[in-house]
Amino acid sequence: WMYRAGPRRKIAFNPKETKAAIVTCGGLCPGLNTVIQGLVRCLTYTYGVEEIYGIPYGYSGIYSREWRKLDVDSVREIHNVGGTC
Repeated sequence: WMYRAGPRRKIAFNPKETKAAIVTCGGLCPGLNTVIQGLVRCLTYTYGVEEIYGIPYGYSGIYSREWRKLDVDSVREIHNVGGTC
């Protein structure tokens, strides 16, 4: 009933057709920008996902559609910035 974390040999979706979104929900969470950077890198380099978005304003940001397109270049220095994407 438990699965080991990490990449899978067989995945359910075609990465070239997949869109990913990262939403954060506020509060103190040191290191979250580093997590976002790691997610973007993993989705890009390991899985080949081409459309990755950062959703501002927590869950309400899902409806605002002010999403920010994220790529490896846009998150290169994010770990040096306060707040999240």
